[in-house]
Amino acid sequence: MLEVMAALAVLVAALAAITPLFVRHTRLVAETRRERIALEELTNQAERLAAVPAGDLDGHLAALALSPLATDCLPEPRLTATRGSSPLGEQVTLRLAWSSPGRDEKPLTLVAWLAPAKQGREEAR
Repeated sequence: MLEVMAALAVLVAALAAITPLFVRHTRLVAETRRERIALEELTNQAERLAAVPAGDLDGHLAALALSPLATDCLPEPRLTATRGSSPLGEQVTLRLAWSSPGRDEKPLTLVAWLAPAKQGREEAR
C-alpha cells in the first residue's frame, strides 16, 4: 500500500509540473500560427500592391481589405498602410495588428519598395 501511495504522489507531482507547460505550449503554437497567417497576409498584400500601376496606388491603398482567412484566424485584425518615397521607389509600409498580448502595441510590419513608374514605356503605348 505504501508503494501505491508513493507512486500516486509522484504521478500527481509530475502532472502538476507538466500541465502548465502543456498549456503554455498550446498557446505558443496558436500564436505562432497567427503570426504565420499574418505574415502571409502582409506578403500577399505587398505582392498585390506591386502589381498595381503607380497612378492607381492611392486608390488601392484606400481599399485595402484583409482576406477571409486572416479575418477568421486573427482576433480583431487591423491592417494599415502608409505611403512614402525613397530613392529606391515608392515605399509602402503595411502594418497588421490583432488583439493579442503584445500585438496591439507592436504590430507585424512589412515594408515594400515598389518600382518607380517608367515614363518612356507608358508613353510608347
